[in-house]
Amino acid sequence: MKNDKPNNDNHIEHIRHTTLVNDQGIRFAEFELAGDEQDVPLPDKPSDHQGQAAVDSAAPAKESLIVKPQQPLDMNWGEDFRYVTKEQQFVQKARELAWHVEGEAPFVAFKSYWPTYDQMASDQFKWYFYWREEVRSGRYPDTDLSYLFVYFYELIHGVGWSDPLQGYELMEQAWTAYRKRYAKLDTYLREWLYDFMIVHGLDMPIRETYQRFPRVLSAELKEKEWKRRFSLQPVELTWELLLDLLDYDVEKSRFYQENGRKDLEQYAPKVIALVDSYLAKMKGQRFIDRFQPRPRQVKRHLFRSAVYDHGLYGRNVVLTVVSLSEYAPLRSYITGLVRLTENKLRELRGFKGRLRGADAVEPEVEEIITRYLKKEIQEELEAQRKQAIPEVQIDTGKLRRLQRESDQVREMLLTEEAGQQAEAIYSQPTLEPAPSVGASSSHAEDAGINTNMPAPSKGRSSRKSAAKKPDVFQAVMDFDADPYEPGVIEVREQFDDADVIVRSVNREESESEAANGRSMEPSGSADDSLMQSLGSLKDHSSEVGGIDVMDPHVVDEEIYTGMPTTGEQSWQWEVEDEEWQELAERLNPIHLEVLHTLKAGPNRSGLQQIADKAGSMPALLLDEINEAAMDTIGDLLIDGETIADEYIDMLETLESV
Repeated sequence: MKNDKPNNDNHIEHIRHTTLVNDQGIRFAEFELAGDEQDVPLPDKPSDHQGQAAVDSAAPAKESLIVKPQQPLDMNWGEDFRYVTKEQQFVQKARELAWHVEGEAPFVAFKSYWPTYDQMASDQFKWYFYWREEVRSGRYPDTDLSYLFVYFYELIHGVGWSDPLQGYELMEQAWTAYRKRYAKLDTYLREWLYDFMIVHGLDMPIRETYQRFPRVLSAELKEKEWKRRFSLQPVELTWELLLDLLDYDVEKSRFYQENGRKDLEQYAPKVIALVDSYLAKMKGQRFIDRFQPRPRQVKRHLFRSAVYDHGLYGRNVVLTVVSLSEYAPLRSYITGLVRLTENKLRELRGFKGRLRGADAVEPEVEEIITRYLKKEIQEELEAQRKQAIPEVQIDTGKLRRLQRESDQVREMLLTEEAGQQAEAIYSQPTLEPAPSVGASSSHAEDAGINTNMPAPSKGRSSRKSAAKKPDVFQAVMDFDADPYEPGVIEVREQFDDADVIVRSVNREESESEAANGRSMEPSGSADDSLMQSLGSLKDHSSEVGGIDVMDPHVVDEEIYTGMPTTGEQSWQWEVEDEEWQELAERLNPIHLEVLHTLKAGPNRSGLQQIADKAGSMPALLLDEINEAAMDTIGDLLIDGETIADEYIDMLETLESV
């Protein structure tokens, strides 16, 4: 639709204004010139002087303002007016503050997503540069994670080090020092250190080992770790890493869920290492050689998630990667080995059912796996059987307690013997008159016996009067009894049994006392009276023609003193050190014989013979020697059943006499 009506609102001469409206309701303006405006004269423009004079004719005359041309500015439009990114600003300021140090300052919290210097307050600024100098000096005070990121950003851009290897070590040391406090560092530092090695051409080993690959780990680092593990001898695969190579979910297996979890997790990685070693030995090809995929190129983004200036090393880098974990033939063979391992374990454990897919393994490899698993399971069952057998243990504390109790019994016996023998002497009945009556009566008077007291008619009356006393002491009291009577024989047998028990329990202590030269003879007034009474008794018996009675403890006294008996060796050990001299004095002949036997090396049979002779056990004798050695020389003399290597020379002078 066209509206040809002229626009009368516009009073400009020689111009026709027409409004056009199309079908969509959009308005257009159309202007037409008459065409004869070229001959229209233009009004003359008044000059500046005339206009100024007309405006202010009364104003005083002023000098004209002359503007001199300015010199062109010396500017580099490419540099001075270019856009500077946040990362570039950080790098520029980091280089300016590369060696800036602040004095000791208090810690101030600092938390920022992408921290830089511009986000720090003045107190945070002071703490950071004090803390950074501490870290560079090898001290790692506690700080916030944002300060750590700023420090790592500096190292990435070459601030704070002169050699790339030094920068790598500084970054790794700080990561190691703070990774336990901030586990989040592992996510970033693994990748940043790898990028650092790439851009600087470093060939650094990957020191980080994984039980299971983290989800955030890049594919390049993961494949590099796979290659490292398959290159080791033997192959090092954990159960968690092995799961990433399987084409089936073994943890959903009925055998794994019921009772085979421990077996599979323990033996499956070992089977993989065993087969790899077997293939290398028999065919000269390991897994990494037999299943070698083609390398492929991937593009890696450098220093991802860091404040990083791309103009320094570039934004991306192209790497050549060998994808072992994704190579189908390798995954299929590893899966077949694990299936075969599970089937063999099911068979050995008596579990019903077998898995399919294990027939891809060669027969000779299957035979190797079968023999290995049978051997391991049999050894495990044998170890469990031996462990179920109760182990005989010696309670040394109980032995010491028995020794103390035996000492008390011995002292009681010796003390009571003296009193009982004295009582027996005083109550000795008057015997039939002998040819030498005067001598008999004079001896009775010397012994202090009251001759006016009535004497019993038989010797058994003395035993009846002492019925309340223990039977062990009765043998000492019945000097006047017939030694061949049944009652006396029974009592003496009881005493002999008690005496044997005391000897067996105290033999060890008595031998130790013998080595130290100590005598355990009875002492005191009661003991002296015992010896005097025995002497008087012998004299009296010989005078009256009676039986010469022997004190049972006279024979035992030599054993209690620890002196060598008939057939026991004497030893000589010449040592110069005071500590070793003290040790030689503390050890008894049995201990010295043990040391002499072990001089030439372990000798279990000889050690057992010595222990049997001493009525003890080898382990107990060795413990006693080591206990004495700890108290004197301050170290164990015997390690296991052998003399310690550093002390073998000290036993050269140990000889039997």
